[in-house]
This record gives sequence, C-alpha cells and structure tokens, in this order.
Amino acid sequence: MPALTHILGPAVDAGWGKPQTKLIQRASITRALIDQLPPRSFFYQHIDPSLDDGLANVDGLVFQERKFSVGPQYTFEVDCRLEPSTLWSSMSQKTRQPIRRAEEKYTVQDISDPATFVTFYLANLKARGQRNRVDLANFPALFSECRTRQSGIILGAFDHDSTPIAMTFVVWGHGTMYYLLSTRALAADYGAVSLLLWTAMQEAHKLGLVLDLDGVYSSGTARFLSGFGGRLKTRLVIRQSQPPYSLLQLAHRYYARDETHYFT
Repeated sequence: MPALTHILGPAVDAGWGKPQTKLIQRASITRALIDQLPPRSFFYQHIDPSLDDGLANVDGLVFQERKFSVGPQYTFEVDCRLEPSTLWSSMSQKTRQPIRRAEEKYTVQDISDPATFVTFYLANLKARGQRNRVDLANFPALFSECRTRQSGIILGAFDHDSTPIAMTFVVWGHGTMYYLLSTRALAADYGAVSLLLWTAMQEAHKLGLVLDLDGVYSSGTARFLSGFGGRLKTRLVIRQSQPPYSLLQLAHRYYARDETHYFT
C-alpha cells in the first residue's frame, strides 16, 4: 500500500439491482481486478468491508477464493455527529481524568508547518531507540494538499514554555475523519495524546464526521483507544507472498526487536 495509506479500496461500482444482484456483480468485478494483478513477490492491502452498504464483505471472499490469506484487523469508530456532551459521557472515567489534567497543563494549537511535526516525530522515535517505520519523505507535500483541500490538520499539545509534548495528524473525507499519525515526547504521559484526540473529536463534530481511530495494532493501542467510547469495527487484511519472501519475513520477525508494546 502507498505510504501513509492505512486502508485502500477496492473501489467497485456494483451497479443497480437487488442486493443479491449487486453482490454477484461486485464479486465478478473484484475477481476480474485480482486476475489483472501483475506478478508479485508480496501483496498486502487493508480493505473496508463496510463499503457499499456492506457488500464489500464479498471482496474478502473473492480474495480468499484466489488463494490470498484474509484476516481481521480491528479499529474503533466514534460517531462524532453526536453532541460533545454525549461523546464526553461515553468515554471511560480513566480516559476523561487524564484529559482534564492535560487541559490544565497544556495548550492545543493548530500546527501549520509540517516540518515541525516530522522533526518532533523522528526525535521521539530516536529517544525511544525505535526505528522509523513510516515513510515521511512526502509528508510536507501531502500536508500541503490536505490544507489546500481543507481535509487535514496537525494538532499539537504544548506546555507553558511552548515545548511540544504531543502531536497528532488527522485527515478526513467522505464522512469520516481518520486518526492517521500520533507522537509524544518520551517523558509525556498519555494525557497529552488523549487531549489531542478529544480535540479531534470536537473538530469532527463541527464537520459532522465519524472519527475512525485507524486500527488496533497492539494490546497497548487497544487499551488506550477503547476508552474513547467508540464501537468496534472490523477491517480485512489481505496478504499473499511467494515462498522466498515468506522466509525473509519469518527471519525478520524472529530477529527483529519487539516493539509492539510501544504506543506513541
């Protein structure tokens, strides 16, 4: 999948007709698209089965039919079209308390310079001894286009002397806001990020959007994100790899440092 893309299609127009007719048509189109894929060592894609009023579930079935592995990935969705008071009361007490404390210590600002985010993001990874797994080379251009289209914002939490504590990048379109990237200083607690997410929820409310918390990748993220009152939603993860690539991936997982307990 392209860099900074956490979910991708497939975009299919199933046409008109009864639900069963559209289901068959969508399956046929998806099957034809898969059969046009070029030779590959590895294929990896996250898809949203809720598209097309749920008909996109059949995409997973067709990929499976074509010998791809299909598995679940979970995310949380918060309906921010509800009143902020309702959203606030839906969050767990353990989430609200750190937000209150963070509101007393930090100010939230809209960051207009993408280089500020990139520098802060990389510095926090370095402080934790982690490798950067996100290609940020095109982030400035991406952010510029988001600003032009009014479809993205960087939110930052700063302490009393303007030191950055945490930053979050959210994007939106087609009725949904996505929590795409987040980072916090090594010494900061989760309260700063929680405050930024609460701010994003309020922005989503103003825009009439649902907030997708964009994927649960570890037990740490599951515990953190579950406190925001969203409903659990399933995505499908599609994979296929040739044996040499699979062996390389297996070796990499065996020798790589385990960083799944981190949540930035």
